[in-house]
Amino acid sequence: MKTKIRNKISTPVFSVFALIIFGATIGTAAPGDLDPTFGIGGKVIDGSGYASYDVAIQPDGKIVAVGVALGGTQGTSIAVARYNIDGSPDTTFGGTGRVVVDRYGIAMDVAIQPDGKIVVAIRNNDGEVNGEILRLNPNGSLDASFGTNGILAGFLPSVLATLPDGKILIAQAANVFRLNADGSFDTTFGPCQPGVSTIHYPYNRIESVIQPDGKILTEFAPANGGFGAFRCNTNGTLDTTFGSGGIVITPVNGSAATQSIALQTDGKIIVAGQSQTSDWKLTLARYNQNGSLDTTFGTGGVVSAPIGTSPMYSLGSVAIQNDDKIVASTNENNNSLDFALVRFNANGSLDPTFGGGDGIAAVDFNNSQDDAYGMAIDSRGRAVVVGGSGNGYISQFAIARILLAPPSTPFDFDGDRRADVSVFRPSDRVWYLNQSTNGFAATQFGLSTDRITPADYDGDGKTDIAVYRDGTWWRINSSNSTVVAVPFGLASDIPVPGDYTGDGRDELAVYRSGTWWTFDLTNNQAGAIQFGLATDKPVAADYDGDGRTDQAVYRDGEWHLNRSTLGYSVVNFGLAADRPVVGDYDGDGKADQTVYRDGVWYLLRSQGSFTAFQFGVAADTPAPADYDGDGKTDAAVYRDGTWWILQSTAGVVVQQFGLAGDKPIPAAYLP
Repeated sequence: MKTKIRNKISTPVFSVFALIIFGATIGTAAPGDLDPTFGIGGKVIDGSGYASYDVAIQPDGKIVAVGVALGGTQGTSIAVARYNIDGSPDTTFGGTGRVVVDRYGIAMDVAIQPDGKIVVAIRNNDGEVNGEILRLNPNGSLDASFGTNGILAGFLPSVLATLPDGKILIAQAANVFRLNADGSFDTTFGPCQPGVSTIHYPYNRIESVIQPDGKILTEFAPANGGFGAFRCNTNGTLDTTFGSGGIVITPVNGSAATQSIALQTDGKIIVAGQSQTSDWKLTLARYNQNGSLDTTFGTGGVVSAPIGTSPMYSLGSVAIQNDDKIVASTNENNNSLDFALVRFNANGSLDPTFGGGDGIAAVDFNNSQDDAYGMAIDSRGRAVVVGGSGNGYISQFAIARILLAPPSTPFDFDGDRRADVSVFRPSDRVWYLNQSTNGFAATQFGLSTDRITPADYDGDGKTDIAVYRDGTWWRINSSNSTVVAVPFGLASDIPVPGDYTGDGRDELAVYRSGTWWTFDLTNNQAGAIQFGLATDKPVAADYDGDGRTDQAVYRDGEWHLNRSTLGYSVVNFGLAADRPVVGDYDGDGKADQTVYRDGVWYLLRSQGSFTAFQFGVAADTPAPADYDGDGKTDAAVYRDGTWWILQSTAGVVVQQFGLAGDKPIPAAYLP
């Protein structure tokens, strides 16, 4: 197996021309950009509440936001809203997508239990110790099996964490308790009480995070300033191996207040908040697993972002990406009050690849005051930031979804989110690529009898050159140019790689007589699921928009879908002799049922609308992909070395690239 790069000048077999009928500027989404598939341009304004202070993402991708609404017997009520993946109200929740509970206070925290029930922590507006916890059923009704008619009163909860057994962790000041599933106190646990003095700010909560070993890390704002954290054992005793007797307190420049805590994949701990010298700044501190400051981070373990924030009222959140980059939500208060998301590299430096090149992405809702509070990262690596937006005292729920990484685009070899015109030539075993940004490249890899299996196996956002041969997967990792071989499958299997786990990295997968076999390259775990018949055509794709590839088969005009979030579905669309050409043609994040028949494309969009158009002839090879980088699959055909591409943004392109016997790479997985 050899790898060889050929210079464009020494390969004269290609002459490239393009006929652009309609021109347009190509814009590709970058880290820090708003997600155009969410709400209107990445934003949602919802009058169901005054402001949202926390957010949680359900396993099915739905978004639960909690906060306060105006009205009720005491002037305010608790507002809980649930949204579909695209930002529209989920009308299965409370009938309208929102539930308002007439309780006085502010919903400061929300967590989703394994059974889908929603737990909400409420604190009194004046900070007294008469807060409550309420629990809702998945449909939005109060859960009568919890507390008294769904409400547990008598203390001031600041944070919630749900456990697999249905128990609930709560923090009150610098104390951690555990509740049973019915809301009663779990007397087998602590409580964990480090005995430290804390200070209360009107919109500041205490957060906890659970380590992989079950130990509980909790941040707090020390009464004398600085950042604080303590760690509890699984039985609720203080973990004296952490810091000094289980506690760490770190002085930070001037005044300071902690607001959030997160755990990196290597076990290091990030505590986020604000600090003040001349003005308030978003500030992070990082600790080693034993509680000592990590001096490799920022300056002596502490870093501040050059962004002004609202003093003491910015209830921001911090979260860790899979690559250990750190994102924190806050308010941008330098010129106007807007949402802001700040990203740091693992060493504490601001990430220049994020936002405007300074590591900061600001979101303006076109009101005089946009306050960002809670944040969560969904399964597709997008930050969902919630808060309030309005003019003066009148405000509404405001939600923004921000891209943290450019979504991987199939058949994109240079990582610019545009599929590349490309062919594999069996006669010389060379991959010829006309990359939309990096230009021409040719790489010899594989045998003439191999099945080409291009996909993003290393998770760097670029398609890797790969082949499947007699049960072995051979690939070149685009991230480091190394050649990797993994035996998985049988010679007669049909390769169907895809991101079945939603981790941003394609898994090895084969279809064998109705059984799907997958191999997770992250943890080397294999799995199998029976779905389909031996005569079916596999058409794997993400049909429910949750970022995970779904098992699916095409059978004589029927699409059988095993959707990872929405479950089984069958769609009648097409004829037995049609060629399935699945793709996301409308850019909503969900694959559409599409077939190619004698040069005509028949398309059933995921939203239910139908269209058909002539583009190609019967003998053409369809090669659909997103060639213009707008997030929509483009219809395209390959004909004896000529590409005809109907770009959804930039019009029709005709391009000569390849020879009659070549295999168009974007057609690699079409049945």
